Amino acid sequence: WFMVKSKLLSRGARLQRQEMTAPDGALLSIDWTDDDATRALPADAPIMIVLHTVTGSGRESWHFTREMGRMGWRSCVFNRVGNGMPLKTPRFNVMGEVDDTKLQVAAVQAKYPNAFLAMAGLSAGSGHLVNYLGKESVRSPVGAGLSLCPAYDIEKAFVSLADRFPVVNRVIVRAMKAAWLEGNEDVLKQRDPEALKACQNAKTMFEIFGAATPFSGFKDFSSYCEVNNPMNFYMNIACPTLLLNALDDPVCLPENIPMELAPTTPNCSLLVTKTGSHIAYSDGGFGQGQWMAR
Repeated sequence: WFMVKSKLLSRGARLQRQEMTAPDGALLSIDWTDDDATRALPADAPIMIVLHTVTGSGRESWHFTREMGRMGWRSCVFNRVGNGMPLKTPRFNVMGEVDDTKLQVAAVQAKYPNAFLAMAGLSAGSGHLVNYLGKESVRSPVGAGLSLCPAYDIEKAFVSLADRFPVVNRVIVRAMKAAWLEGNEDVLKQRDPEALKACQNAKTMFEIFGAATPFSGFKDFSSYCEVNNPMNFYMNIACPTLLLNALDDPVCLPENIPMELAPTTPNCSLLVTKTGSHIAYSDGGFGQGQWMAR
């Protein structure tokens, strides 16, 4: 029901896109919420920056951002390279690039210099949130973080997903290939035709993570994880950050939740709920509400 609801809601998304180009020529964008409630906010209203799911975008994140304006928050979604936009260069990162996020944060500050900034990561975006906040640490202007349904250790998190939840795995793999491979074959061949073929032949989410590493500038998955595994960066987060997981999550599995993380990590708190599934947390009689956004 959550997937159906999200798809239906996305059709009514009211967004304004701001595009920018990275130094290497890659295309980035920010989708700003543009509904009546948001347009009525003052220029110094707090801003919720959203880092979307592995194959998401501003439109697919509408289920989360649509209530922000009514709560007094301006919201925007940082679209990663290749997500909802064609590839202009032969590079993409499944987890997202921190340098790209720094450019997008600077664009938000330039547009609203007096606003408080918070940042929420959804699913794979939650890992990117930790990488950004941990690597930038005290240099980041973000004052609060929300890591929603994180998978934590990406070296282990998705190894058994295909065996335990084959349907979920197939849906995600299909979406990943559609996001980065389809229509971008000629561009990606410029960097590594063998890596492109490996991505096209991948059957599991874990296989795509490994096959795609050359397009992020790494020789193998192990070297990729040294720079992109969130578990390496929690300790350096400088702002208050909430981690949220559900025990019935079929993607970010409960056995992967490091319960010892929050008590031993400065600035991090962990909330684990019995239900909520994967970035769903629907409430209301027909699941029309979004508890997670509140």
